[in-house]
Amino acid sequence: MKLSKRLKAISDLIPNDSKVIDVGADHALLDIHLNKYKNCSCLATDISPYCTEKAKENAIKYQANIETLTNDGLTGLKLKDEIIVISGMGTKNIIKILNFDIHNDLIISSHTNIEDLKEFLISKNYKIEKEISVNDKKDYTIIYAKSQD
Repeated sequence: MKLSKRLKAISDLIPNDSKVIDVGADHALLDIHLNKYKNCSCLATDISPYCTEKAKENAIKYQANIETLTNDGLTGLKLKDEIIVISGMGTKNIIKILNFDIHNDLIISSHTNIEDLKEFLISKNYKIEKEISVNDKKDYTIIYAKSQD
């Protein structure tokens, strides 16, 4: 299984043995890679039951031990020390998902309005630790942010 350049860049930001919640995981290729090659514990969530089912099928196909959940963003999840990954959606959706009291490390790749996303993170007392640009058929910005609370 080969990751896209964007997903590989996200993976490179995640330390071995991390706990990860991937919101909007789609088919969970990032989670499978993290579990198999970085020994990460991953929860792949998606609002689409179809995507969650594909994620389960891919986990079996690639022999990865990940959890999957059909869920709307972070709703109802008890957050602890997980790294939250949100990739592949626009800034408005990302802000909607993150617009409550959380303090987890974040790795975010928005398709739109990067400056609005950065302003939102700063308003929520996050510090942008890294900002990476990746060209994967188009330009993507990946942000790694830490809560200052």
